[in-house]
Amino acid sequence: MLCSALLRKVDVMKKRLLLAAFIIAAAMIILNWPLTYRVGVDGVVSEKKIPLYAKACGFLYRDWMYKDIVRSIVNDKMSDEEKALAIMRWTTENIKGKVPVGLKTVDDHPLNIIIRQYGQEDQLEDVFTILCSYTGVYGGMYKCYNDDKSKFIILSFVNTKTGQWLIFDVSKNKYFLNDKGGVASVSDYLEGKIILSDEDKAMYGDYFDDIRNIDFSSMTRASEQMPIRRVMVEMRKIFGKK
Repeated sequence: MLCSALLRKVDVMKKRLLLAAFIIAAAMIILNWPLTYRVGVDGVVSEKKIPLYAKACGFLYRDWMYKDIVRSIVNDKMSDEEKALAIMRWTTENIKGKVPVGLKTVDDHPLNIIIRQYGQEDQLEDVFTILCSYTGVYGGMYKCYNDDKSKFIILSFVNTKTGQWLIFDVSKNKYFLNDKGGVASVSDYLEGKIILSDEDKAMYGDYFDDIRNIDFSSMTRASEQMPIRRVMVEMRKIFGKK
């Protein structure tokens, strides 16, 4: 009888060990599942393999770094406008908007732009809008074309809690004022309340009309750097948006 009970215990233990081994094996297969990421160097885009666990760890590390950087720039007492201005100053002070002679133009994760401390004009706009999004002031960038679509400039837009989309040209450390002395918004421009100098009119006049064509609901890239929002996006891709 004692022997029978012992055999049952051994049998149960074997089953538990087999289950544990199966779970570990399945986890190893999933964690090492091959994924891809893209890197652009001097305009040439290459695709590289990366295991799931490495991609997930990298994503979480970048998320923590963005939060840590933002904590050093803004505080809870600031208004949305003040936060955006502080992040623009930080971006232009810490990242050169020109690729140094002899170095390559690299297009990969925005965090690497911060680490390298240089980037192209659109990369500064990218960093700015991502950091703004980590303060709750979500934003995005947009190519504004002239009338005949032969030229464009890249502007950043951040959405305050009042629903106003503020306008910035971060690569030039530039923002615009409205008739009340605040940072000008898209609404200010559409209502003729934005203040533009003659120099501003010459530089931006041909492009500002394209602001009317922006679909602001599509400006999600910056906020998709956050894990929860990214998961939601990937889930919609898999199951389809209903």
